[in-house]
Amino acid sequence: MALIEMKNISKDYHLGETVVHALRGIDLQIDKKEFVAVWGPSGSGKTTLLNLIGAIDDPTNGELTIAGKKMQGLTDDQKSEHRNETIGFVFQGFNLVPVLSALENVMLPLQIKGASLAEAKKQALIRLEEVGLSDLIHNRPAKMSGGQQQRVSIARALVNNPSLVIADEPTANLDSETARMVIEIMRELNEKDHITFIFSTHDQRLLDKVKRLVRLEDGKIINRETE
Repeated sequence: MALIEMKNISKDYHLGETVVHALRGIDLQIDKKEFVAVWGPSGSGKTTLLNLIGAIDDPTNGELTIAGKKMQGLTDDQKSEHRNETIGFVFQGFNLVPVLSALENVMLPLQIKGASLAEAKKQALIRLEEVGLSDLIHNRPAKMSGGQQQRVSIARALVNNPSLVIADEPTANLDSETARMVIEIMRELNEKDHITFIFSTHDQRLLDKVKRLVRLEDGKIINRETE
């Protein structure tokens, strides 16, 4: 069953009198439980594509459906509610709260939704154990390596049990060995929990880890490779 459907999607940005065609006529379907890499050079449209799938931005033209819900016409509050219920995000810059511990960072999304302290802590501990950080739960970000911080951000993205996790260049600030470890953790969670993962990368060294590769060039999909 399709989790994401994009039909003839385009996205234009206006920079003064210049129009930038970030995406051009994208047709893409991603099913539940897939593990997908969006690959392409800088400026190919990877981040724009993920922002549309994450309901952070709106397409200029075309039809976008996520988890059975059409995105066109939704209010900002409706899109925010949709993101909170359906999507987890992993960011290139980690985006952890520096004054909070790893455990507190992962608990935060649940607490914002109104979960009790006990329930938030229970679920956060489960997710931190899954990413191999049970021994660092009380460490603040400054006391963790880049790879450890990114694992915290993965745990945080998963703590609400989303249908979809979107990761925009999640390994860009990591060395090669750590990057491969982070992608492997994401793939293991995909297989174990059946959560759909979509991540962008320009690093060809990671592509042997993916189950499906969507290659972008100049705002167009030029292939849809599967393993």
